[in-house]
Amino acid sequence: MENGFINYIAGIIIVLVIAFLSQQPYFRGFGANIYNQAEMQIEALLAKGQEWVATNVSPKVESKINGEVAKAGEQAKTEIEKQKNNLMQNAWDNIKNYFANIFSKATGTKVE
Repeated sequence: MENGFINYIAGIIIVLVIAFLSQQPYFRGFGANIYNQAEMQIEALLAKGQEWVATNVSPKVESKINGEVAKAGEQAKTEIEKQKNNLMQNAWDNIKNYFANIFSKATGTKVE
């Protein structure tokens, strides 16, 4: 129990010393150098990540999207064709019934 307590106190002291020293003008150049190095490493990692995404993820996602779009396009085309045929059939039935009623009235016969 005491050993863990001493480790915590030592850790707190180290953090306080680092915080104090980071505010001193003498260590500003050192801190800026560490910051710049960290920034360059982060940028390099981001560039590698972007390259990996471009080579491994993007083509797969793009092909999947293109396949889904093509499939949806075919389904839409089929549905549009079906609706067009239904519309034409309904229009023809209405025209046929209209002229059948006119003929029926003119001749006095019942047309179905």
